[in-house]
Amino acid sequence: MQETILDKAVPFFLGLALVEFIWGRRRSIYRWNDSISDLATGILYSFTGVIITLGAIILYDKIRIYYSIQSLFHVAEFPSSSPFAKTANGWEFNLGSFLAWTFVLIAVDFIYYWFHRATHEIHFLWACHVTHHSSEEFNLTVALRQSMFQRIFEYAFNLPLALLGIPWWMFFICHGILKIYQFWVHTRLVGKLGWMEKVLLTPSHHRVHHGRDPEYLDKNHGGILILWDRMFGTYAEEKKEPIYGLTEPLPTFNPIWANLHVYVSLWNLVKATPGWKDKLLLLIKKPDWRPDSLGGEKKVPEINRSTYTKFDPSISNSRKVYGVLQFIVLAGLSAYLLKLLKLGKMSLALYSGFGVWFFFAFLSLGLVWNGRAKMEKWEVLKFVLLCLLVWNLK
Repeated sequence: MQETILDKAVPFFLGLALVEFIWGRRRSIYRWNDSISDLATGILYSFTGVIITLGAIILYDKIRIYYSIQSLFHVAEFPSSSPFAKTANGWEFNLGSFLAWTFVLIAVDFIYYWFHRATHEIHFLWACHVTHHSSEEFNLTVALRQSMFQRIFEYAFNLPLALLGIPWWMFFICHGILKIYQFWVHTRLVGKLGWMEKVLLTPSHHRVHHGRDPEYLDKNHGGILILWDRMFGTYAEEKKEPIYGLTEPLPTFNPIWANLHVYVSLWNLVKATPGWKDKLLLLIKKPDWRPDSLGGEKKVPEINRSTYTKFDPSISNSRKVYGVLQFIVLAGLSAYLLKLLKLGKMSLALYSGFGVWFFFAFLSLGLVWNGRAKMEKWEVLKFVLLCLLVWNLK
C-alpha cells in the first residue's frame, strides 16, 4: 500500500524538482552529475524495496496475528476504518477512527525520530543512511537519494506497532504520508516559516540536518514534527547557510559506492581492530568512535569556507549528453519493469535479475560522470547483459 502511495507521488516529486530547477537557476542549486546520482540511488532503492517490503509485510502480519495484544489478551481489534464513510444521508465523520489514524501517524513519526537518530549515532546503522547525506547539494532530488538497505532497519523499528494490533496497511499508509511530507523539506528556496518552525519539520530545520558544520551535526532528526528534537535535546536552529554533505566528502558520483562505502570502511576497521569488545563497540558506537588501538576518536575536520570546493570532475559535453541519455533510458526501463511486475507479467526472480543488472548499469554510469577514462568496455558489457535479460522476457 505504501508503495502505491509513493508511486503516485513520484510524478509530483519530479514536477516539483523541475519547478525548483527553473526557480533556482540563478543560485545554481542543481548540477547534472549530482542530481543524476541522486535519482540513480532512488531507482536502486525502488528495486530493493520490492523484495524488502514484501518480506516486511509478511513478518509484520505474522507478529500482528500471533503475538499482538489482541491475540494474547483478547483486546478489541484496533479501529482501522476510514474516518469518513459514505452513507445514504451523505458523508459521516467517525471520531474514533479519526483518533486511531491520528495515533498511528504520530506513533510512526515518533518511531521515525528514534530510528533516524539511531542511524546517526550507531555506526552500523549509519552505513544504511549515509547515502542520503553524501550529496554536496541540497535540493529536491536529494530527497530521492536513498540507501538500498535502509528500509530493512526502518521497518524493523516499526514492528512494535504490530504488537499493538495495527494492521500492516494502516502502518504503510501512515509511513507513506511521512515519506511524502519529507520530500518538500529538501530545498534551499524556502526560508523560515513563522509558527510552523515551532511544531513541524521545515526546510530550514532540514537544511541544518544535512549540514556538515560542527554545530549542525546530528541535529533535527524529526520526520513530520520537530517537537521530538525540541523535547529530546537534538534541536538546532539554522543561523547560517550550511555546507552540505559528509564530514569527509564522497569523491564520486557512483551510486553503488554511495551505498556501500561505509560498509566497506566499517569492515576494514573491524578487521584491523584487536579484541572482540572493541570490534563490537565499533559497530554500535557513534561513527567517529575509534578504539585506542586505532588512535582514538576521529576528529571532525574544520571547514575552511574560503577554500572549500565541491567534487566536480570536468568531462566533455558529449559525455555529459551520453550520461543524461543513458540515465533517461535506465529510468524508463526501471518504470516499465516495475509495471510488468505489478501486472503479473514478470516473475519476481526475473525482476531480481534485472535488479542485479541495474546494479552493474549504474556502476558503469558512475564511471561516465566521474570522468573515468576507457569506460566504453563497461558500457558494451552492460548492453550485452541487457540483451540476454530481454531475451528471457519472451
